Amino acid sequence: MDKQENLIILDKPKLRNPHMICGIGGWVDGGEAATGSVKYLIRKLDAKKFAEIPINKFHIFQLPGQNSLRPHVKLENGILKEHNFPQNQFFYWINPNADNDLVLFLGTEPNLYWEEYINTIFKLADEFSINRTYILGGVLDKTPHTREPGASCACSTEELKHEMQNYSLQFSNYEGPGSFSTTFLHMCQNKNRKLISITARATYYPEYNIVIPHNPKTIRTVIRRLNHLLHMNLNISDLDEQVKEFESKLNFMVSQNAQFRTYIEELEKDFIEVKYEEPLEISAAEAVQIAEEFLKGKGED
Repeated sequence: MDKQENLIILDKPKLRNPHMICGIGGWVDGGEAATGSVKYLIRKLDAKKFAEIPINKFHIFQLPGQNSLRPHVKLENGILKEHNFPQNQFFYWINPNADNDLVLFLGTEPNLYWEEYINTIFKLADEFSINRTYILGGVLDKTPHTREPGASCACSTEELKHEMQNYSLQFSNYEGPGSFSTTFLHMCQNKNRKLISITARATYYPEYNIVIPHNPKTIRTVIRRLNHLLHMNLNISDLDEQVKEFESKLNFMVSQNAQFRTYIEELEKDFIEVKYEEPLEISAAEAVQIAEEFLKGKGED
C-alpha cells in the first residue's frame, strides 16, 4: 500500500497506455448516466479496485436539503449489518481486445477543494501514465422515453473534437453555472491533458412529477459509445433487457392516463431523434478508395 497526500494506492497493476473513465455522482448525474455507466462497466468487466481518495477532506455529510452524502446503513433486528461511507474508488481492467487498458473512477462530487480533488485524480493519472480521460454526465430533459436519448460532448482539444464527430454527438453550447465536469475540463485544458466530456439526456416529466433516478436507456446511450471508443467488445444484451423493462413500465403508465398519453405524443412531435450508429473503422483515404472502386464497378456494369 502506498499512502500519498489525498490518495491511497492499494495495488500497482502494470497497465498499457491506459484510458480513464470518470463517473462522479452529483449535480450532473441525471438518470445515473455517470455513476450508473461506470458501475455497469465495473460489474461487466469484473474490474479490480486498486486505489481510492479518502472522503474526509473533500466531503460534507450533511448540507441543507441534501442527504445523499450521508453514510448508507442497514440494520436488521437491532444489529447493524452495513455502514458505507460515500466512495471515491479507482478500478482497472486489462483489455484483451486493444493496446489501451482501462481505469474506472467511481466518485462522489466533492463539496470542498474542487481543484485539489481534481489534482489528486491527475496524480493517479501520472502515476499510471493515463493519456486520455472521459468524464460522464447526465442532464434531466423532456426526452420522450419512446425515443433514443441524445448526447452532447465537450473536448479539451480540437483534435479530440474532430475524432468525436463520428459518434452521433452534439457539441455542447452553454453559458451559466458550471458543473464539476466543466471545472475538470478547464483544468485539463490548462495542463494540456486530453479530456472528453460526454453528457447524455435523461427522461424527465416535470408536469407529472416523474423523475427516473436510474435510467437504463440513458446509461445505454453512454455505454454504446464507450464500447466502440475503447474497443471493449461488450455484449450489452442485458442492458437492452433493462431498457425494454423500463419502457414497458412507462408505457403502462401512459396507457392508463389519456392526458399523459397526449403529453407524450406532443413531446414526440417536437423531438429530433439521433440514433447512434457505430462509425466505420476506415481512414479517409480508404473511404475514397472504396468509393472509387464502387463507382468503377458501376461504370463497368
